[in-house]
Amino acid sequence: GKFIRIEFNFAGQIAGANIEWYLFEKPRVTNQSKQERNYHVFYQFMKGAERSVKERLLIDKGPEGFAFTRRCRQTIEGVDDGAEFAALEAALETTGIPGSERVDLFRVLAAILHMGNMQFQATRNDEAILREQVAAEKLCHVLGIPLSEFTRALLRPSIKAGRDWVTQSRTKQQVELSVEALARSMYERMFGALVGRINAAMRRPEGKSTFIGVLDIAGFEILETNSFEQLCINYTNERLQQFFNRTMFVLEQEEYTREGIEWSFIDFGMDLQPTIDLIDRTKPIGVMSCLDEECVMPKATDKTFTEKLHGLWAGKSDKYEVPRFALGFTIKHYASQVEYSTAGWLEKNKDPLNENVTRLLGNSSEPFVAQLYADYADGAAAHRPADAALGGGGGARVATTLKRGAFRTVGQR
Repeated sequence: GKFIRIEFNFAGQIAGANIEWYLFEKPRVTNQSKQERNYHVFYQFMKGAERSVKERLLIDKGPEGFAFTRRCRQTIEGVDDGAEFAALEAALETTGIPGSERVDLFRVLAAILHMGNMQFQATRNDEAILREQVAAEKLCHVLGIPLSEFTRALLRPSIKAGRDWVTQSRTKQQVELSVEALARSMYERMFGALVGRINAAMRRPEGKSTFIGVLDIAGFEILETNSFEQLCINYTNERLQQFFNRTMFVLEQEEYTREGIEWSFIDFGMDLQPTIDLIDRTKPIGVMSCLDEECVMPKATDKTFTEKLHGLWAGKSDKYEVPRFALGFTIKHYASQVEYSTAGWLEKNKDPLNENVTRLLGNSSEPFVAQLYADYADGAAAHRPADAALGGGGGARVATTLKRGAFRTVGQR
């Protein structure tokens, strides 16, 4: 979702704008349902980019040739991806983003496509190794990082144990999850950089001005299978609905009373706080706090998380129910009752980034890639938001101090 602030000068003319974005759907980069597809720009890029650009970024196949784009719908009826890419390039040029910076954006798309084509296998000792190096070689060429250091960082990363650094081998599943997390992170940071660049182009510092705010956010979702992403979206909508209810039904009637208007107070009966508390409360802990807590437990699983939730809320809240068979829980939202599957929640909340790899990216020979991961570069002391990476444009995000090496869940970032 996004919040667009459209600013007007004293003459009533549009003077500038600013975009803030929320709840970015990162999982779509690596996992899609068969009825959907990855972000449209991947297909537009492969169908519409000039051959010279694709050759430079080692893209020699269509969507069917890459793991992150072939496991779902590849075309949309009535949509010409090539024409859409031409419109995208025209829009980027109108925004003031030159060809060299546009190639930097496409570099990230190509890197993610190559990343998805890396294949791993397990040795007899259950250690992960690369099945073949072609995709990894292409990826490292595009990202401007050394192949040998990348494979070592991916398969046998160094971790700090006390005062010493030790090398730890990874299993096939751990490496695959790490690669997917890296792909999602890279797309999100590239997106943030692009929004920052657009904000810089639209910024018009003219002193005080009035503005109109437009909030565009995903509506309430009930899918065939509802997971962590749907809970985040539905929780946000629950909070927005509560804000609307309070503003329109409670505060508005209180304003009538203050103004002396004869009015019989109406209770609309739409207090959503019990559902909100169930999700974000800390005492007793709600769904999000419980998930964060389980993420730091060494032997925690999706099953132990779910069982802990049942123990905390089953029979104690009329908004919470335990499904008869599935691993998950049911929440009664204002819009509808939704059953959530908790499969994969711990990994989604951890979204584990391999800091050995991100450190390599922070020291990439490609300036744009290095800037995207500047917070991981050697000697970096603070997190510099990726929004400021493309062409030096500033974004709407605020830099925060990053505690190096600390475990962070999605909700704590």
